[in-house]
Amino acid sequence: MSEYDFSGLHDFLIHTPEKGVRRTLVDTHAFSESHCSLLLKVARACSSYEFSSHCENESFPKVRMTHKESQIREKFWGVCVETLLNRGVLQPAIPGSDKLAA
Repeated sequence: MSEYDFSGLHDFLIHTPEKGVRRTLVDTHAFSESHCSLLLKVARACSSYEFSSHCENESFPKVRMTHKESQIREKFWGVCVETLLNRGVLQPAIPGSDKLAA
């Protein structure tokens, strides 16, 4: 189980208009347009479960990356999680939330 609610993040990224996501996340310091584009590509390319798995394992689905996105790939997940926590978009996971209701 992850310490963060990545499925909630996936829902936010999928259901929020792209312009709103960019306004919320992009800044001039750590989280660039390339970071935001790559995060949205990953969210759109997979299901909530797969997205959570990629976030936890710091991996990527098969998506076409631009040159700038390829350059930030190494440190992407660390920067991404830090920025999302600072903006209040990523929340700690609720204990037991990974269990299915019977």
